[in-house]
Amino acid sequence: MSSLSSVDWIEVLSLFNAIFTSGIVILSFALLVYILLYNFRNSVARAFSAILACVLVVYFADLAVAGASLDVAVRWLRFQWLGIAFTPAAYLHFTDALLETTNDRSQRRTWAVRAAYGLSALTLLAALFTDLLVHDGYQEAGVTHLRAGPFFWIFFAYFLLSLGWGVVNVVRAWSRCLTSTSRRRMTYLGLSFLAPAAGAFPYLPVSYTHLRAHETRHDLVCRLLLE
Repeated sequence: MSSLSSVDWIEVLSLFNAIFTSGIVILSFALLVYILLYNFRNSVARAFSAILACVLVVYFADLAVAGASLDVAVRWLRFQWLGIAFTPAAYLHFTDALLETTNDRSQRRTWAVRAAYGLSALTLLAALFTDLLVHDGYQEAGVTHLRAGPFFWIFFAYFLLSLGWGVVNVVRAWSRCLTSTSRRRMTYLGLSFLAPAAGAFPYLPVSYTHLRAHETRHDLVCRLLLE
């Protein structure tokens, strides 16, 4: 028991987090390269490559932030918004491509996807060059975070709205499948739909704005388990 109590669980969990993050980066990069080289003509694959690119940027930035000074870490966290900002647009693009495979084509959805990419580009510019979305980087226990800006909740609503619309599109695509095999494949796609969003979800700027000021060592271990 004494040996277990002497273990620095923060360092252990941080190590496991770094290993897990590295695995995601390697896997995302490998899948992205494979799609770009061998399956880029497929519209669903192209749309999925956009999601993979977002996940790759988010997790690569997490690796780059580890152990960096505050100034360097803040730059990487702002760069991380390249992946976060474009995740909603990539999801709409992906689910629209799924619907097109069932011969459900919509000019309205096409324009919505284009508008989402435009809005994501504006979001990225705001995150990189202003304090409207995120600001005031700070470090605690070796971890760097950004605080939420006044427009963060607008992006939060945009993120959830796009994700919800994507879920509706996936359900619609599933209902339009004609065979049990195609429905099973669509089910697999639907089940895997939420995982990248959970990985790229911008919880870091807001999760600790008010709570972290009173965080104990026990709270920090629990937080690392959740992350």
